[in-house]
Amino acid sequence: MRAGPFRTIAGIVHFHGAERADKKALCFPPAVEMTYAELDDASRRFSAFLKSRGLSNGDRVAILLPNVPEFVVSYFGAIAGGHVAVPVNYRLSPPEIGYILADCGASTVVTTREQFDKVSGLGESRGVATWVLTDGDAKDAVPFRSTLDREALPAMATSSPEDVAVLLYTSGTTGFPKGAMISHRNTLFNVESCRSTLGYREEDTGLITLPLFHVTGLNSQLVALLACGATVVLQREYNTREMLSLISRHRVTALFLVPAIYKLITLRDDLGEFDLSCVRVAAYGGAPMDPETIRSIRRILPAELHNCYGLTECSSLGTVLPASMALSRSDSVGFPVPGTEAQVRGPSGNALSPGEAGELFLRGPHIVRGYFGLPDKTRAAIRDGWLRTGDIARVDGEGLVTILDRVKDMINRGGEKVYGLEVENVIYAFPGVAEAAVLGIPHPIFGEVPAASVVPMPGAVLDPEAIRGHCRSRLADYKVPVEVRIVDSLPRNPGGKVMKQELKRQWASGPKEEIR
Repeated sequence: MRAGPFRTIAGIVHFHGAERADKKALCFPPAVEMTYAELDDASRRFSAFLKSRGLSNGDRVAILLPNVPEFVVSYFGAIAGGHVAVPVNYRLSPPEIGYILADCGASTVVTTREQFDKVSGLGESRGVATWVLTDGDAKDAVPFRSTLDREALPAMATSSPEDVAVLLYTSGTTGFPKGAMISHRNTLFNVESCRSTLGYREEDTGLITLPLFHVTGLNSQLVALLACGATVVLQREYNTREMLSLISRHRVTALFLVPAIYKLITLRDDLGEFDLSCVRVAAYGGAPMDPETIRSIRRILPAELHNCYGLTECSSLGTVLPASMALSRSDSVGFPVPGTEAQVRGPSGNALSPGEAGELFLRGPHIVRGYFGLPDKTRAAIRDGWLRTGDIARVDGEGLVTILDRVKDMINRGGEKVYGLEVENVIYAFPGVAEAAVLGIPHPIFGEVPAASVVPMPGAVLDPEAIRGHCRSRLADYKVPVEVRIVDSLPRNPGGKVMKQELKRQWASGPKEEIR
């Protein structure tokens, strides 16, 4: 069964509100539940509120919230009114949030009282006409509960599938974040990608613990599951024990997590308290998952494991590894999702032969319209429908994609190319390793050489020389880190990405050792 006869994102809850009126759409423990009819009604009431404030088609509505029901209502309500939803990472600093609000020209912001107090007084936020608060009250803000008092709009705004429905801002590891313009068509294509590769279906209950301001939580969980007529359980913020309890109590069948969370699950000694036999799909992405963790998770969860790769710029899923290959090809992120293409190109832009390493390009209906207000950056990233991902990869003769590194993070050791992710995959297989990051550090002869920062699992004691020996047994000598440092944590930006430039600064200011 196809996900549904939708032309627009808002059509999802409108359709199911009629076809599955009494089915549970949303659950926010401990007390909030919404049927599809209730979600559709609340979304259209919120649309009516926005219309009463004078918003026009295409006006931006920023959503600065954690995983709460008001996020979902605001998202579908804004889009139903013909406006553009702008989920914003609430973990950013106030100036960073202010930059995004100013850049997108948000006319309305839905947020908490705490965030309102932090951000509303910034100069960048002066263009915001309406603040809506989900908790507390403020003189210049509207309580969210009052936005639902008016009569629901009888019909959704007329929108084209090609219209921009969402702006999602990239994490901005280099320079200011950019707003990726995601259309209805982009999002609904990703729905079909999730259905065909991950096997989402109407009977599913999905737990969303990844943030909804991220493309995975938003597009490959919330929208994709609701489009299939499934039920969604929201976890406000990640906590492992609470997550396991929610899985057991709500009989969750579909998960999408990062490998670090799966690894944390395998380390717990209280798993016997939770019935996890309900989990059918366990997707992951964002980092490699070592074979031992895969084996351990398979013993804990009776689920199909799928390694996924994607970007904001491809509306979420770009490639998916079939569950049957999760262990045998744990180094790979799988095949391009149906209806799309992947190509590896050399520095001159020529397509490379299977097995050669180069920059990965993607093409298909999932590629976004571009970057909001940045035509030059759009042309640099997307040409003839091909998205330049900025990732170095190989595509083998079968079409399987293996990500090796970010282009900007590749290490050039005297002319020999070292791909950090390839080395990190080897380090992850060493017992007791929780996280690893490989970077290039200066060398007087070779220019730069690989080094590694490694975070141990709780209670583990790691020997740097043992890790180097492990690498020597599995990698060419020039790829072996010249030094391994054991650290408590890796520096990450608010989007969760490891900041390798910050790591390089830490290495430069850290203890100096002779580099061989």
